[in-house]
Amino acid sequence: MNIAMVAGGTGGHIYPALTLAEALKDKGNRITFIGSNDRMEKDVIPASGFDYVGLNVYTTRGGVLQKAKSLLSIAKAYFDCKKLLKGYDMAIGFGNYISVPVMEAAASLGLKTVIHEQNSFVGRANRMLDTKMDLIIGSYEENLKQFKNQNIRILGNPQSSKAYEVEKDEKVLSDLGLDPKKKTLLIFMGSLGSASVNEKLIEYFKLADGSYQIIYATGASHYEKTVKEVKQSDWLKIFERVDGVNVMKNSTLLLCRAGATTIAEICALGMPSILIPSPYVPNNHQYYNGKALTDKNAALMIEEKDLDPKILNDTINSVINDEVKLKTMGDNARNMGNPNVLNDILEAIEEL
Repeated sequence: MNIAMVAGGTGGHIYPALTLAEALKDKGNRITFIGSNDRMEKDVIPASGFDYVGLNVYTTRGGVLQKAKSLLSIAKAYFDCKKLLKGYDMAIGFGNYISVPVMEAAASLGLKTVIHEQNSFVGRANRMLDTKMDLIIGSYEENLKQFKNQNIRILGNPQSSKAYEVEKDEKVLSDLGLDPKKKTLLIFMGSLGSASVNEKLIEYFKLADGSYQIIYATGASHYEKTVKEVKQSDWLKIFERVDGVNVMKNSTLLLCRAGATTIAEICALGMPSILIPSPYVPNNHQYYNGKALTDKNAALMIEEKDLDPKILNDTINSVINDEVKLKTMGDNARNMGNPNVLNDILEAIEEL
């Protein structure tokens, strides 16, 4: 089949789409991505080896003039896509406003249409597309109540499929200068990090007693400031970034944001975690992602407004020193995952 895929804005939309695209390509399908000309997808997707078509579509966030500019760009993109998508069999969307004109154009041409929702609170773009699509694939049971479309399946996030393949390897920690035999806390706040949380972490490090070791991946924007203010040791190591799921798999406990991909990896790896959802995302969706885990005793959550160094230190100690709590949270997280997620999504697409 000739399949058009659309994903954009953030890695939470883009990387799950790329994982599915690779699997579809392996089955002999021809994949072309459509995205924005000014967001991260314009670089990330072509670098992954896929054909890419960029559109000038602008966000609706902002004042009246910005909203008018956005609506005009979406309307133009819709008509451009009606020409672009001729000859295709299917279109698959992964959210973000860029997906709206692409998927609506695909539906108007009679292509088979699929959208994937990564979050536990459905994004605005997917809500707009809902009843016009042939198939919706969700990641959380909560999605069943949020979509009106009757053809919805809760299968999970394709990005998590890679995490299921990761195995423990003591060399991962020893290569970072740490002891693989000691309990390890991994801290990360996304690829860019968080200025507000970083300030609290710097104070928290002064309270930590070295009874467990800490890896902190600051993100590019906060590395220099952090290493100037924090004294590293044999139990506290600070990096700009680390090898994601491999370090997660070899850690004891995670302290992290609650983005869709992170949550999918937590469930795939069966990791106990303390979540600090970002309050700066649309619809506060990270809070709802986190709540889906805390409701099943698979994680703890501290909202950023309640975060202070002492609360952080006490919460971490209450988990990392409790073997029963660590195992219970990890097992419950694993039970929320789907080891066959990628194959299940492929089968659903093939049936359609």
